[in-house]
Amino acid sequence: MKLAGLKSIEKAHEDSVWAATWVPATEYRPSLLLTGSLDKTVKLRRADELDLVRTNTGHSLGVAAVAAHPSGIIAASSSLDSFVCVFDVDTYATIAVM
Repeated sequence: MKLAGLKSIEKAHEDSVWAATWVPATEYRPSLLLTGSLDKTVKLRRADELDLVRTNTGHSLGVAAVAAHPSGIIAASSSLDSFVCVFDVDTYATIAVM
């Protein structure tokens, strides 16, 4: 995996980033960086250039944790709103809400 060479992104989120993890590459796409913020969003960025792929606005309070399955196909985010959202990484379709 090629990393972004110590690049910086200003204003990557509207508020503090509380969580980050790598989403493994699949046969169809490269690895991604998944971040969660107090701004209530989850963002996916390409690992190579840190280009924004998607933003999820499904939580009503700040996102405290994010995780990715080793397959790179699904991921989850948990929030101060007491919900855990499990979603498809490539389509952002919600799989489950707990």
